[in-house]
Amino acid sequence: MKLNKTQIKAITKMMSEFIFYVGWFYNAKTGVHPIKGMTNTMVLDAVQKYINSLNDDITWGGGDSLDRERVRDIILADNGLEIA
Repeated sequence: MKLNKTQIKAITKMMSEFIFYVGWFYNAKTGVHPIKGMTNTMVLDAVQKYINSLNDDITWGGGDSLDRERVRDIILADNGLEIA
């Protein structure tokens, strides 16, 4: 499947907003549910892992709260962290 520039821009925007959303929500200092020790690299790695895990049973919700929670679970599991 070949994407045009408009599609690529839309996907890039959506993913950037989602990454920001996850980072904001779980930020150790000011997050709604802070994760002590979480880094931006952990967020990026977890989002990439989540996107690569999507299939017929685990689908992308457009960056909704379920997507965020699934990424949170990856961050916690892969880095031995806990919600503060």
